[in-house]
Amino acid sequence: MERLRSVLAPAVRRGCTADFEQESLPVDEIPGWFAAVGSGSGGEERAPQFARAGREAYAEHTGGGRPWDLQDWLYRFDPDEDSRGWEWWDATVAGPSRVHGWVDSWGESFFGCQDLHWAAFTAGAVRVEGPTVQKAAVWSAERDSTG
Repeated sequence: MERLRSVLAPAVRRGCTADFEQESLPVDEIPGWFAAVGSGSGGEERAPQFARAGREAYAEHTGGGRPWDLQDWLYRFDPDEDSRGWEWWDATVAGPSRVHGWVDSWGESFFGCQDLHWAAFTAGAVRVEGPTVQKAAVWSAERDSTG
C-alpha cells in the first residue's frame, strides 16, 4: 500500500503542477524502483524483485500487455487527458494480505484503468481485481473499521 502511494502521490502532484506541453516530465519525485521497471528505462535488471515480479504479473493479467513507459504513464495525469477514467482516492487494508484501492470514476461503471493496474502490480500486488463500483459509504465504513 505504501509503495503504491509513493508512486501515485507524486504523479497526482504532477497533474496539478506540471507543464504537459513539455516533451518530458520531471521524474525526481518518482521512486527509482518504479522508474526502473518501466519499458525503455534500461534499468529493469536493477529494479527490486517485487517490481520485476509485478511487471510479469501485469503482462499475465493483461494477456501479454507491455510494460508502461514512465513518461507515457506520467502523461496520463494531464488534467486534459481523457483516457484516464479515474481519480485517486485512497487505499485501505481489507485483510492480512488484501488492500482495496479506491478511486473516483465519476459514476462510470467501466473505465480505463490499466495505468492504475500497472502501478498496483509493480508496487507488489500479486493479484488485481476490478474495478467494481462501490458507494462512498463502503469506503468510509472500511476506513473507519481499520483505524
